[in-house]
Amino acid sequence: MRRLLCPVCTAVLLFATPATSAEPDAGIAPAPATIDAGTTAPEEPPIAPERLAEARALVPPLLLYGQLQPVVGTWVEYTVRSKQITFPVRAAVVGETPRERDTLYQVELDYQTAPRALIIAWVARAGTGRAVVERLAITVPPNTPVAIPVDLVADHAALRGAPVRQRDTDLRTGPFAGKGREQTFRLESGQQMTVVTAATVPVFGVESLRDAEVTWTARKSGTGARPMLDAVPLTLPRLPVP
Repeated sequence: MRRLLCPVCTAVLLFATPATSAEPDAGIAPAPATIDAGTTAPEEPPIAPERLAEARALVPPLLLYGQLQPVVGTWVEYTVRSKQITFPVRAAVVGETPRERDTLYQVELDYQTAPRALIIAWVARAGTGRAVVERLAITVPPNTPVAIPVDLVADHAALRGAPVRQRDTDLRTGPFAGKGREQTFRLESGQQMTVVTAATVPVFGVESLRDAEVTWTARKSGTGARPMLDAVPLTLPRLPVP
């Protein structure tokens, strides 16, 4: 359950150990230079093995295994189910800020647990390019919201794990019935993650996520979402890593 519930289950990490946030000199290489026409694109910037677990804890799983569909106001609600607990999570795109080279989107995930937790991700994307999680914040009332830098490509291949299989599938029932795509990934631990994506599911395009312990299933969607963050987060600086 720790992997799929990572933002909530690592709240202590976010509050207590901001110094370990991943950055280039902490095991994540900087983005490659522009590629000349006709040459082969290099592999994605590597993530050091000792940073993988930390990086996976910082990128919400829906964003990690999906593709951001940044339509402001859209939302999708998931039922998260494990052997111990079942609760809803509502994900929404609630804001956008155009910048010179890209647009910064505010994405919120409302974990309707006890206590309730709100995860806010600020995601940058240029046109239809890759999405980069710049910052992440968490607020668990009555605590002050805390934000930390992340600077990770949201769907980095190393974070997803090694692809095991993929196939087209039919979603036969539910509000997102239609054509979908099923992919399975294997982490270094041997644990497998299966994601089903569908173009009809807003925000991330993720219809379901499951591992051996937890399942996320999209149940409904809509429009009109507004920001729930009602306080300025306390920004914790990134500190050098020994």
